[in-house]
Amino acid sequence: MPFPTAWLVPAATAVWAVGTWAHEYALQREKERARITALYVNPFLSACEDLQSRIYKLLELDGLSLLQQRYPDGSYADETLYLIVRFFGWLAAVNRYGPYTQDSTVIRLAAGVRRAFGTTRPGYPVGPFNFFPAEQKALGKLVMHDAEGEFGSEMDTISFYEFREIINSDYRMPESAAVQQTLENLRKARSVAEIQGKERLAEAQNYLVDLLRYLEERERYSLFPGKRKMCKRMQRPDESAKSVLHSV
Repeated sequence: MPFPTAWLVPAATAVWAVGTWAHEYALQREKERARITALYVNPFLSACEDLQSRIYKLLELDGLSLLQQRYPDGSYADETLYLIVRFFGWLAAVNRYGPYTQDSTVIRLAAGVRRAFGTTRPGYPVGPFNFFPAEQKALGKLVMHDAEGEFGSEMDTISFYEFREIINSDYRMPESAAVQQTLENLRKARSVAEIQGKERLAEAQNYLVDLLRYLEERERYSLFPGKRKMCKRMQRPDESAKSVLHSV
C-alpha cells in the first residue's frame, strides 16, 4: 500500500507561511524598536551625557573658570540650567515611551538623579539646584515641543537660545526661586568651593554615569570613547534611608 503523501504539500506550505510570517514580524519589531530608539533613547542618552560631562568639568576640572573666560556675559549659567532641564524633559519622554518604560534598573538610576535634585536632607538644603518633583516636570515640559518628522509629529527640545530668551524675558517663565537661585549662584561663584548645591550635582553625576553605562551596554554603542569618571563626593546615602521628598 503506497504511503499517503497528499498532506505533505499543504503542511509544508503552512510551515513556510508561519516561518515567513515570524520572520517578517521579527523584522517589523526590530524596525519599530530602531525607530523608538532614534526618537527617545538616543536623545535621552545625549541629554545624560551632556549633563554628566558639564557637572564633572565644573566640579573636577576647574570648568567654572574656563566657562567664565569663554562666556564673560554669564550665559554659561543659563546653558548649565538648560542641560539640567533638558534631562528632565527627555527623562519624562523615555519613561513614557520606548523600550525602557518598565526597566527596573533605568527606573532606579533615573530616580536617583531626580532625588539628588529634588530631596532635602542634611547637606542638601533648599537652594540652588534644588528642583522639587513637580517643578522638575514643569521645567521638563517647558523645553519639549512637537516637531514634524519622518513619521509625523515627534518630540524634540527647544534650542538653548530659545530657552535663554524664555528665562531672561520680562515674563520670566517659569517664575521659579530654584531657577533664579541656581543662575545667580553660578554667575557669582568664582570657584568650585562657592558653588552651592555641588553635593547634589556630584550625586546626580554619579547616577548619570551608572545610567549611561547600563543603557549603552544594552544598546551596544557608546557616546564616549573612554571610561567616564565620577565626581568625588560623600558616600551615597542608603536608598532606604528616610529623606524628605517635597512635591509642590
